[in-house]
Amino acid sequence: MTPSLKTGINARAVPGLVEGAQVEFYAGSRGQEKPRAIVIDGTRIEVMSVISRKRVLDAASGGIREMWRCRLADGRVATIELLEDGAWRVSA
Repeated sequence: MTPSLKTGINARAVPGLVEGAQVEFYAGSRGQEKPRAIVIDGTRIEVMSVISRKRVLDAASGGIREMWRCRLADGRVATIELLEDGAWRVSA
């Protein structure tokens, strides 16, 4: 399978988080492997490095969500969460 770049849109409004952010991921044979960029208000900000990646058990639902902490090109550190239902949560 040829790796591709996938994007997802955070469709839910979450207080304190970036609303409507798009996330571009490198998608290989293991699904969403590495975030490449975040698009906030039409501005694409490249992910310079992944600081950490972990899977978190959601105590309320019993499901697992993936989280990445990334350093962005503008110097900010962002947290990207891929939720069970496929929605994204981004805080930057």
